[in-house]
Amino acid sequence: MKYTTFTLLAILFCSNAFSKILDEAIIIIGNDVITRAEFEKKLKFTINQFKINSNSIPENDEIFHEKLLDHMVNVRLQINYAKTRGMNIQESMVDQAMENIANKQNLTLTKFREKIIDQGLDYNIYRSSLKEELITREIQKRVVSDRSQISSKEIDDFVKHQSHIFTEDNQYKISIILVSHDRDATIDSQKKAKEKIKMIQEKFLNGENFSNLAKNYSDSENASLGGDLGWKKMHEIPKIFLKDLEITKKGNLSNIIETENGYYIFYLENLKEMINNEIEERKVRHILIKTNAIVTDEIAKNKLSLLKKRIENGETFSSIAKGHSEDATSAVSNGEISWSSKGSFVAEFEDNINKLPLNKISEPFSTQFGWHILEVLEKRIQKNTEEIKKNLAKEFIMKSRSNEIINNWLIELKQQNFIKYFFKDKNNISERNLEIQKVWDPFY
Repeated sequence: MKYTTFTLLAILFCSNAFSKILDEAIIIIGNDVITRAEFEKKLKFTINQFKINSNSIPENDEIFHEKLLDHMVNVRLQINYAKTRGMNIQESMVDQAMENIANKQNLTLTKFREKIIDQGLDYNIYRSSLKEELITREIQKRVVSDRSQISSKEIDDFVKHQSHIFTEDNQYKISIILVSHDRDATIDSQKKAKEKIKMIQEKFLNGENFSNLAKNYSDSENASLGGDLGWKKMHEIPKIFLKDLEITKKGNLSNIIETENGYYIFYLENLKEMINNEIEERKVRHILIKTNAIVTDEIAKNKLSLLKKRIENGETFSSIAKGHSEDATSAVSNGEISWSSKGSFVAEFEDNINKLPLNKISEPFSTQFGWHILEVLEKRIQKNTEEIKKNLAKEFIMKSRSNEIINNWLIELKQQNFIKYFFKDKNNISERNLEIQKVWDPFY
């Protein structure tokens, strides 16, 4: 693997056709690059977003630029990983996501586009950023699912010892700061990381704004947002924070939380306490047609339209699903998916469940898995029975582990890929000084 990458790089460096790209490249990521022009556009877009959201821009340009570059590298690594797994987000899915955002603001898609442009944002970058978010969100879900092996004992223990989760649907508004170090860091580097987190803690206790501290010092992916995780239900909060969450009061800072990758603190900005003893479940069935190099979006959509007409003309859904659905798991069960609570599926699938009347077949729609037609068979309200509790416990455990799993996975991606920051003129990136020392290089 290393020799192949080295040979390719040697060819690229010697190629006249590639010389222009190298002149503009500021980061090499395997066989890919991030160019100066990409960075400049993303920087301008991000600054405009800060202004629109009334967020203060970090005072330290060097740190701000470094974090933005690191974010761009993380996104590119995930997108390239998704491509190697054959995962792609169709443009129709981006259109649907854009329309969903527009609808929430009571705007047409055209008016929403005009609003983005009027705010000074680059529409193309907005759209490409949304597509990147859809891809990274989905690939992260798959990684978490693959790496979360949850035993029956863990589920039973959770139900037995944390039963309050099933009667209290609390929501927490949390912001985090991470000071990271490598897994195999020296004692000295670990000590420096802990001293830094203590310094940040002290600054907050002396009255400094947590959001500004996160922007200036945090190594977490959401540092540019002030470390804000938004409103989270208990099962959405990383497991490493739960113990301290129980003892941290609203408006206070947590204790320092040590992990193998560094030190965290979080700020509990607000808390909503709610009671919810009932859960709505839905039983649905669907038919899936996947797209590939031969089966385009149009072909898949048209095929499902014909299958829908056949069902409406008297053929059974179950026979059509068994004969044509490419979801192997549900096809053998007449296309049926077991009872599930809200939020169990991807957004596009959930949207169609929510808007469909019972026993009505949807129009064809797309998700990252392909094209579907869907029917909602039944809906029911369940009390917190033991079965429901176990399902919720499994979901809670998986989501609580997701943050740590994703962070570890990103570290692995960096270790597995040739990544090098380099600049012909380090002092001319957006006319600001930017010093980058990070190198993940298998040849060093």
